[in-house]
Formats: sequence, structure tokens, C-alpha cells
Amino acid sequence: MFDRQTSSTPKLPWTSLLLLFLTYTTFGWLLYEWTSDRVVWWMCAIGVVILGGFVSYPSRSVSLSFGGFFKTDTRAFILIILASIGSVILLTWLQFFVDAVVLCTAGLLVSLDLKVKGWSKSIGFLLIVSWQLLGMSAGLYVHHLYVQPPIDLPAYFYSDYWFQFVDSVSKTLGQRLKL
Repeated sequence: MFDRQTSSTPKLPWTSLLLLFLTYTTFGWLLYEWTSDRVVWWMCAIGVVILGGFVSYPSRSVSLSFGGFFKTDTRAFILIILASIGSVILLTWLQFFVDAVVLCTAGLLVSLDLKVKGWSKSIGFLLIVSWQLLGMSAGLYVHHLYVQPPIDLPAYFYSDYWFQFVDSVSKTLGQRLKL
């Protein structure tokens, strides 16, 4: 009875896109805490675009990186030595690598959902990178507003207001319940 009209454009995976946005918003927030140098922010934005390419085209990225590396025993030995050094660095900077894995995983989830829904790799790349950059920018901006709020904001935008409000309400309710 109620036939839906189907469009030629596939649906967007909103849940995974929201997760990607929130992940990169958190990354932008942490990036603002780590440094206020805008050159580092631009380098991270370039890194986000490169990461978007890796999650959009994972099979091509892996084959270009490791394709001819295992052809001889010497190359395999060098890879084992580099892997052991990398594991020491990974354990030393564990929090950094955990953050990087979470960012990659969120991007891969969106990439997988876009492929399942029928989106092309190039459109998927543009969607992933735009949502990553929007999330990172939102995190930077929200943290900037948190650190340096505009002067003309109402009092309820500040956390101290809410702590005082809850304290006064709890005291008032406590007094009324005792009567």
C-alpha cells in the first residue's frame, strides 16, 4: 500500500558516521590540550587526510607497503628487527598508539559500512575525510570555547553555575523534607 520511492543514492550509515565524528571530536579536544601550535594542527589535518586514504583503500595501501618485502630472507630478517624495535616503541608510547588505533578503527568502520551500502571508494574517501576533519575541527573549537569562553555568555554556560545550582536545590529540598 505504501510504496517507498527508492533513490539511486545509497543510504548513509549515520551511526558509524556519528561514531567517527565523536571520535575525531575527542581527538581535536586532546590535540588542543597537547599543543596550541597551529602548524601541528595543520600537520594533523594532513595526517587525517592520509589516514582517510588508508582506510578508504586498505588493500592497495597494504600491497604497496609490504608487497615485495618478503622475497628474500635478508628482507624478512630486517622486517623482524624493525618489528621488534617498533614493538618497544609501541609499549613505550602505549597511550599514543591506543588513540591511533581507535581513530583507524572508527574510519575503517565507516569505510566498511559505506562499501556494504554501495558507495564508491572515491565518494567514501571524501565522506570519511570530511567527517574526520569536521570532527577534529569541532573538538578544537569546543575546547577553545571551554578554555577561553566569550565574555558575554550567560552564567549557565559555566560549570560552576550548575554546581552552585544543584547545591542550592539540594539544600532547599533537604530543608523542606525535614519540615
